Amino acid sequence: MRKPRMIFFDYGHTLCYEPVQDYPAGWAAVLSHAVENRSGVTAAELSKLGDGLYRRLWDEMRPLELETDGFKLDSAIYDYLGLRFDLPLEEIEYLRWCATEPIYPMEGIEGFLDACGSMGLRTAVISNLSYSGAVLRRRIDEALPFHRFEFILASSESVFRKPSEWIFRRALGLAGVSAEECWFIGDDVRCDIEGAARAGIFPVWYRSPLKCTYKPEPKSPPGCEHLRVESWDELGAILRGLD
Repeated sequence: MRKPRMIFFDYGHTLCYEPVQDYPAGWAAVLSHAVENRSGVTAAELSKLGDGLYRRLWDEMRPLELETDGFKLDSAIYDYLGLRFDLPLEEIEYLRWCATEPIYPMEGIEGFLDACGSMGLRTAVISNLSYSGAVLRRRIDEALPFHRFEFILASSESVFRKPSEWIFRRALGLAGVSAEECWFIGDDVRCDIEGAARAGIFPVWYRSPLKCTYKPEPKSPPGCEHLRVESWDELGAILRGLD
C-alpha cells in the first residue's frame, strides 16, 4: 500500500452523518411554497405520489447501475399536478432535502481533510444521489466549509451510479489521474469498496460506529483487497506513515 496522489470520498455516512430521513416532511416543505395548486393536492398525497415514483425508478434502474435525475423527476411531478412556487425549483429542491434530512460532519473529518491538504493530496467526492449535483455541493459546502474538494460528482448527473466503473472513470478523467494513483473511501461494501476496486482504485472501507439510517448492515465484508478503518484519526495515522 502506498500513499495516494488523490483521494475520492463517498458522501453519505462517510463525510456526513444523516440521523433521520423524513420524506413526508420534505414534501410538506415543498407544498408550503406553492402559490398555485390546480390539482388541490395535499402534502400527504404529494408525498405518496413522489415517494412511489422514486421507488419505482430506483427498483428498475439501480440493478442496472443507473441513476435517477431527481431534479427532472420533481419538475415532471410539479407540472403534472399544476404546482407553481414562490421560489426557483433549484431552491425548492434544496429546501426539500434539508427538511427531509439534516446532515452533520462525521467526527474527525475536518482533521483528516486538513491532513490531506498538509500532505498535498488532492480530494474530490463521488456520490450516489438522486438530488442534483448543485444542491449536493451546496449542502457539502455548508456542512464542511473547510473542505478543498476539487469537484463533487453526483450520480444524478452521470447516468451511471456506483458500483459502475463509469462514474469512477469520469472522476478519473476530470481529475486527470490514473486509477493506480488514487484511493476511494466509502462505507458501502458493494457500491464503494467493490465498485472502486472494479475501476482499479484502491478502496478504504470506512466503518463508522454510528448506525446508518437508510441501509442495512452489510452481510459480508468486501470481496476484494481493501483497507478497513473505523475513524478518521485512524486513517490519518496510517496515511502519515506511508511513503
